[in-house]
Parts: sequence; structure tokens; C-alpha cells
Amino acid sequence: MSGSASQKLSFQAMIFTAGLFPFYILAATLTNSAAILTDLLATSFDLTALTACWLVLRLAHNANSGRYAYGLGKLENLAELMIALLQTVLVFIAGSNAIRRIIHPEGVSGAELGLFVAAGAVIGNVILNRKATRLAHETRSPVLTAQARVHLVSAIASGSVFTVTAVTSVFHDVYWIFYLDPMASFVVIGFMIYNIFAMLSNSVASLLDQAIDEAGQLRILKVLTTHFDDFDELGDIRTRQFGGKMFVELHLGFEGDWTVAKTRGVVATLTESVKREFRAAGDDVDVAVVLLPAHLPTTEAAPAHG
Repeated sequence: MSGSASQKLSFQAMIFTAGLFPFYILAATLTNSAAILTDLLATSFDLTALTACWLVLRLAHNANSGRYAYGLGKLENLAELMIALLQTVLVFIAGSNAIRRIIHPEGVSGAELGLFVAAGAVIGNVILNRKATRLAHETRSPVLTAQARVHLVSAIASGSVFTVTAVTSVFHDVYWIFYLDPMASFVVIGFMIYNIFAMLSNSVASLLDQAIDEAGQLRILKVLTTHFDDFDELGDIRTRQFGGKMFVELHLGFEGDWTVAKTRGVVATLTESVKREFRAAGDDVDVAVVLLPAHLPTTEAAPAHG
């Protein structure tokens, strides 16, 4: 799927959340519900996250490929890291308010608008989650993966807030029902903490340039075993992945009397074989071959024996 499709989806999600945000502010102002206030804070996180997703995808799409030869994968991970840190602050704010409501419980009133807004948030986030999940699978973008997770968590959180707020509004005379409101707030906070952990784990691992997983390493070894007679010496096999991209660097030695043309042919065959193995598993990989110094081929113009 093209980068423009990813940008379009992120822009739609950003506009949807931005349009929902003022209604959440009004709903939180009209009611004394801790759950709706927490959902408002979670929505402010969503708006920041989705705006960052759109900006990163836009920068990646417009980037000069000559200047950023490996793309802007790390920018995606840095954005994800910043979003996780922001959500940590919101968790502390929401948690403090929920604890206060447990210590001093009170009934929920004036939550009618909040119910309509929460219902709209559930429907919109479910639709956007399905679209983002499909695009993330096709593009293998960490930003779109994070966006799909944001929509899923938001839909579940808003659904919990809607259910609890409806119950507390109907049974506002039952004292023990008062505790459901801060409990729903803690449910939303739990989802926010899960989101933080997932984002931190993904962004930190990618920023460290982690190696390709074991399945990918086995694909590389399978190709090298198949083409064992095509090279004279095997040096290092270096792999890394970040920003949804995979890179493989093979250090190989060839017969010293080979011409450049012959070596290039073998290198082209090897690199295409590695790419084909990864494509079969649904992955895209860049492959580079580094010639070992002791095995540099002769030029086509020069005779084999000098």
C-alpha cells in the first residue's frame, strides 16, 4: 500500500479525534464523572499520538531518498517514545483523580452528553482500528502499528466508560454504585499503561538496531547453504531492523582470478535469492554484499594471470 494511503488514514484519524475532543471537554465539564475525565485525558493522548503519526508519515513520504538512504524509521520510533512519555504524565493525572473519588465517592450526574460522546468514540475507533491494522500489516510500519493499537485501546476504554457511566447514571441513589465510576477510570488507566509498555518496548528495541529474528537468520543460512559453491569464503553475517525495515550485510570472499562481471553475477543471484526467501514470508529486506579484501576479483580488461 502506498505511503499516501497511510498518510490519508492518519489524517482522517487525526481529524476524527480533533472533532471529538471539544465534545469530550464539554462532557467532562458538565459531569462529575472521573471515568469521563479520564477518557478525556486519554483522548488528548490519542490526538497527540495521531498527529505525530501523521507528521512522521508525511515527513517519511516527502523525504529526500538521497539524504535519508535508510528512510526515517528511527524518527517513527522516537515519535512513539515521546508519545509513551506523554501518556505517562496523563496516567498520573488520571490516577490521582480516581484515587480522590474513591476516598470521597459521589454519584454521577449530568453525564448524558458524555454517553453520546463515548458511544461515538467507540464506533469511530473500531472502524479506524480495522483500517489501520490492515495497512500496518501491508506496510509493516511501526507508526501504523502504534496507531492501530491506539484505536483499539481507545475503543475498549470508551466502551468501558460508556457502560459504567450508563449504570451509575441510572442507579445514582445506590451508594455502592458510586465506586464504579473511579473503578472505570482505573480500567482506562490500565489500558493506558499497557499502551505505554508496548510503545516503550517497541521503540527502545528498534532504536537499538536489534538483529533480525531467528526465523530471518535461518532464511539467510538456507540461501547461503544452497549457494555454498558460489563463494570461496564466508565472513560476517550482519543484520538489523528498525522502522519496519530489514537489512542484511553478507561478507563474502570469491576466487581471486574471477572477473568483476562474474562476481557481480553471483552477487546478484545471492541477493535476489535472499530477498525471495523474505518475500515468501511477507517481509521486505535490503541486501548488501561486502567483498573480503583477500578475495577481490580482477577487472575484465586484465588477464587472469596479470
